[in-house]
Amino acid sequence: MKKLMMLGAGSCQLSAIKRIKELGFTAVVSDNRLESPGKRIADVSVLADTFSFDETLVAARREEIDGIMTSGTDQPVLMVNQVAEFLDLPQVINSETALWVTNKKNMKEKFTALGIPTVAYALCKIGFDKDELAHLKAPYVMKPVDSQGQRGIFKVATIADIRRYMPEVLAYSRCEEVLIESYYENEEVTVTGWVEAGQLHVLTITDRVTFNSDHHIGVCTAHEYPSRHLIQYRNRIMRLTSQICQGFDIKDGPIYFQYLVGEEGVLVNEIACRIGGAYEDVFVPVVTGVDILSLRIFSAIAPEDYRLLALKKDLSTYNDDERGTRISVQLFFCRQGVISHMTPKEHILQESYILDMGYNLSLGQTCGPIKNASQRAGYMVVAGSNEETLHKNIKKAYEKMQVLDENGQNIVIKGKRLYR
Repeated sequence: MKKLMMLGAGSCQLSAIKRIKELGFTAVVSDNRLESPGKRIADVSVLADTFSFDETLVAARREEIDGIMTSGTDQPVLMVNQVAEFLDLPQVINSETALWVTNKKNMKEKFTALGIPTVAYALCKIGFDKDELAHLKAPYVMKPVDSQGQRGIFKVATIADIRRYMPEVLAYSRCEEVLIESYYENEEVTVTGWVEAGQLHVLTITDRVTFNSDHHIGVCTAHEYPSRHLIQYRNRIMRLTSQICQGFDIKDGPIYFQYLVGEEGVLVNEIACRIGGAYEDVFVPVVTGVDILSLRIFSAIAPEDYRLLALKKDLSTYNDDERGTRISVQLFFCRQGVISHMTPKEHILQESYILDMGYNLSLGQTCGPIKNASQRAGYMVVAGSNEETLHKNIKKAYEKMQVLDENGQNIVIKGKRLYR
């Protein structure tokens, strides 16, 4: 039985780990934590830092893997391709492209070289000269160049604030530079697709709804399909997506691109070569008929498998007809408190309009303040035949689900929506 190594064993990798096993492969799951949820369902658990080439390579050789991949997370994409390249395992992108799509410094510089519109930026180290930011307008956004899940991202008002927050941003990074951008008032749009032998197939375009506080921005609370910006910006987004794939040498595999829509039109925020972390593996097949998760698994371990050929046929015959089904992926958080009760998942999934749901919590756990996506309490993938029905179904879903604190209070924060 072929062995497929999954880098990452968190909630965003659970569906992929289960699917690996369902498809008849051995799931070798690797990260640097003993109690990751993915390791409870893996065939083989490995303790290795997903950012360490040496540790991952040693584990891959020891387990004699036949393929390696990740899903739902950005940074391990580079390690996946470096190890695959070294061991001559199947790859969908090369290591150079993997660096471009995981390191924001390289990504931004590539955008500039290709003439792809993006937010004005600078790269700064501790002790920078303020003149390095003369071309930027306040307020500013600070980001680690090599992090994920909105960790270490801050919106600040002054250069003094940048200096103040620099050490905290760098705490989430393995690099010495911080990305500084001019803040661009926007709504976010996300593209999920698959590239096959250089041919781009855009599958879904969604609105990425975010929670913004004075300091923490970009924390996603929902994905809405289809995007309400399609009428005005669809062609522009499609052209940019194609341009990026060509310029970044993305010839095969999944893409997950984030765009910013505002007064200056469409700007590119970030791009990734992986399946998104907003449960695209659940809703993309529902609205397109394309099993993007199985596509990714087969491409990583068995590109010659006849089942992959069938999946590619589904991909090639897919026609974006914007079916009537509407989807909202609710990524909910909780107020602070100690968890004493959660409505059982099985009880919630009895409703046909709830395609999937899950908690990132456990009884007795303390919910703290919301700083980034790592504090997310769970998710629900809700469907409706039209906008009105979808809105009603989301309301019913939240009425059905409760997370109670030690005082018996429901502390679920309902995800917001972009109403149409």
